[in-house]
Amino acid sequence: MIDTAAPSTPPPQGPIPESELDPRLKALLDYWRGKCSPGHLPARADIDPLELRALLGNINLIEVVPQADGTRRFRYRLFGTEFVFYHGGDLTGQWVDEIGNAVYRQQLVGLYEHVVATGATPMLSYDYILDSRRHRFQAVILPLASNGREIDMILSSGLPVGVY
Repeated sequence: MIDTAAPSTPPPQGPIPESELDPRLKALLDYWRGKCSPGHLPARADIDPLELRALLGNINLIEVVPQADGTRRFRYRLFGTEFVFYHGGDLTGQWVDEIGNAVYRQQLVGLYEHVVATGATPMLSYDYILDSRRHRFQAVILPLASNGREIDMILSSGLPVGVY
């Protein structure tokens, strides 16, 4: 639920510790960890949408697509309905590197590249302006690997946690 009684000055954006993560995102992180096996990441096939029913509208699946020149591109395989609302359109099937806003595009590509290169599970907060109000979101970014090792999909979830 959005906290409309939040202070007028929002806390800083950026990485957040797990202890400050919204309980719904903490539950997703715990779910993902439960799907991991020693030394192996879960695959997309390990993730059951019915088990994530409460978060479905807030989930994105990003496909990692290797290119012939050794680089990667990222494509939204699923763009959750809540993201459609906040972004004003459905990005399912769209390439991340073709997003119109250059700053946003560079941030996303950099974040996804970091996840693929390191297997990190970033937890972060960010702001989105809607109707002249700042909406604070928290997000987790979780790597998935069909073979347990090479990341070929990213599951992300972002939730509004405050309005300032």
